[in-house]
Amino acid sequence: MPDMTKSQKKHLRQLAGQCYEKEMTLAFESLYEDFKKWEKNEITTWDLDDKIHQHHNGTARELYKLYEGLNDPTVALSQAVVKGIIKIEDVPENCRPLLVSLIGFYQNEI
Repeated sequence: MPDMTKSQKKHLRQLAGQCYEKEMTLAFESLYEDFKKWEKNEITTWDLDDKIHQHHNGTARELYKLYEGLNDPTVALSQAVVKGIIKIEDVPENCRPLLVSLIGFYQNEI
């Protein structure tokens, strides 16, 4: 984790928490659509069970590792910027330099 002030760390952690919530909301919206398909008998109970399993062991786990497991809000926020979850303009100006090189890296990776 790069050197940062307590204030920067606080701001970045708060923003990372908001991004985590937004990404989980997007994932739940997709899962909700699967529940609606199940309710209309468009997919089977077992298909829905598989979707839930995929969400829990895939999407939710990956997001948890990114936002909580790494304990580095610069990594999480840089990826969130690249994925369009948050705009760089939403990051406090004094925190942006902490993200610039990682954003460049993830733009080539994601």
